[in-house]
Amino acid sequence: MLDVGVPLLGVGKLMLVGGSHIILSPPESGRRYFLTTSGRHELAASLKSVARTLNFARWVFGLAGLAAVAYIIYRAMKNYRSHCKSQQMLAELRNRRQATPSDVEMAAACVICLHQRREVVLLDCGHICLCGDCAAALPLPKLCPICRRHVDRIIPTYVS
Repeated sequence: MLDVGVPLLGVGKLMLVGGSHIILSPPESGRRYFLTTSGRHELAASLKSVARTLNFARWVFGLAGLAAVAYIIYRAMKNYRSHCKSQQMLAELRNRRQATPSDVEMAAACVICLHQRREVVLLDCGHICLCGDCAAALPLPKLCPICRRHVDRIIPTYVS
């Protein structure tokens, strides 16, 4: 309850109904309306403070979102480069194998095709169990045929 004579500030659409009642309603444009005991300058300062806070939050969240997108793109590019490098190494192994054919011992044979020599290391598990062709043909997600762990990278080995 307000005391008699307390000044009120009303921002909105004021209508006089029946000659004795004043009604405050939202403006026709759909904006907010205010009814306060604060002065006009105090209300404007309060709204400016809220606007500054919201603007600051917008910038903070915008920069955080931009940083997150940049990180996701960085990780995708890193994975793509690693994949391209693995494919290039596997192609080199294929070329080297075709240039120097040799008989494969059973102990050094690929566990999948049993025809080629074991040529690659599967990381993170470290197993040397596949030739380059079988390593390239592993279905996604790539799993080690020995321990079934996820294969992050395939690196060629050089056994002499």
